[in-house]
Amino acid sequence: MAKSKTFVLHDESVNTYGFRMLTSGVNLDEFRKNPVMLLNHNDYSLPIGRWENIRIDGGKILADAVFDEKDERAAEVMRKVDNDFIRMASIGAWPPEEKSDAYSLMLPGQRYPTVTKWTVREASIVTIGANHNALAFYDKNTQEVIDLTVAGAIVRLMDNSPKTLNMSLLTQKLNLHDTANEAEIVSAVQNLMDDNARLKSENKTLTDAIDKVNADRDAANKAEAVRLVDAAILTGRLDAKAKEATLAMFDKDFESTKAILDAITKRQSIARQINSTGTGTANLADLKGKSWDELDKANKLTELKDKAPEIYAEKFKERFGVDPKI
Repeated sequence: MAKSKTFVLHDESVNTYGFRMLTSGVNLDEFRKNPVMLLNHNDYSLPIGRWENIRIDGGKILADAVFDEKDERAAEVMRKVDNDFIRMASIGAWPPEEKSDAYSLMLPGQRYPTVTKWTVREASIVTIGANHNALAFYDKNTQEVIDLTVAGAIVRLMDNSPKTLNMSLLTQKLNLHDTANEAEIVSAVQNLMDDNARLKSENKTLTDAIDKVNADRDAANKAEAVRLVDAAILTGRLDAKAKEATLAMFDKDFESTKAILDAITKRQSIARQINSTGTGTANLADLKGKSWDELDKANKLTELKDKAPEIYAEKFKERFGVDPKI
């Protein structure tokens, strides 16, 4: 038995019909189940062999030809292959399942969309060596090979109007002269991609910096809000029960809440209350002069707390060493 020969069944170059098919989108499952080798896509005649070791290598589909040497016709084809009279193989596929008009997939000379999803039906040894990208499509209904040389066949197959890459428009957009070569266009596009990546990176750095400034400001405002509320409670301008609600107001609008808090009149100091004339000042001075224990024995702590929270806090701290939670 002669050594099997490896054929390139498919590559991603632009074929003679003006389109190309991406190897990444191929479905080989059906073909692997029945890897028949036909001659010139003639499925009315019996196969001349089979394909083995069907594989993808880079952008190519490769397979090893195994001829039916007991078949006179197959043996003759094998002899011509072994003697280098036949070199070509060709994919037989079902009509394209998905296509793309993206210019990023277009290659020079390409006139039709790029096929991005397709299924292999068979692979043939072909004798037309001049067609370096031999290809056949089968009609789903009739199972017959579609004649791509018939006017309009490819357009109907692609279900799109022919599209060409407007190089003049491209070079204009890239600020290049109309005679720019492929290398210059690729370089210009790469520069745009690099600039885009740089701008994205710089934008992220700037966004991160802004986020940090905002976070630091919010943290500073929160700490200041706590200080202002505690001070207001200590000076009697705010009831301790309103602390959480006031802090929530600070979170929503710091400056307005601060202005409201500043506008609340401060409670008159205990010293001024004691030194001023008026009802109850003598009693207040008397309470101020007593110790915590004396006030406790006289059941005056509640009265002191109501009339003079500052004195109450001083007495509490003197007695217990910590500030009370008023």
